[in-house]
Amino acid sequence: MRRNKHAQLDLFFKDILPHWREDIPELSSLLEAEKFVKGEHLVNDWGDLYLITEGIFGKYEKTCPVRYALAGESLMIPNQKHNYRFVALSDCHTFRTSFRQLEAINAYNPKVFYLYAHLKDKQLGYLDYRHKLLSLHNQDKYDFVFNHYPELLAYITQKELAQFMGISMELLRRMMRDRAY
Repeated sequence: MRRNKHAQLDLFFKDILPHWREDIPELSSLLEAEKFVKGEHLVNDWGDLYLITEGIFGKYEKTCPVRYALAGESLMIPNQKHNYRFVALSDCHTFRTSFRQLEAINAYNPKVFYLYAHLKDKQLGYLDYRHKLLSLHNQDKYDFVFNHYPELLAYITQKELAQFMGISMELLRRMMRDRAY
């Protein structure tokens, strides 16, 4: 059974601003539910914020995977020109709002800035994940990826996984064979 909207949003906000419902009551009405089917692209409006409640999205720079976003994570579309594509790798449910809508509330309720700043920090942490992955020794990359994304291979090809990890297909096959995958 699907939880109500406030319960779903609590997963994103309760650790940042425990009383977000009272502190920013208009926030819930700004976040609109959106569904995506596998293969569908996110609307790529600058500054949009997506809170993923179900499914997995891929973020690609041209054709190179740079991030995967799971349920419970947010996706922030950069607020400037970029070459990213955001694709639903499964059927997905999100809540979406725009930077402009948040900015409008922030004009009279500065707690929105606090909330947004924390979400932005989390976004940077998600981006740092790939930098860390690429800096690891090749033999450590496989476990690093599958500790965070245990079901990833159900959504992407081995070729894409190798590209995400920054290794050759041959090395990935060896790693998988060694783990009897």
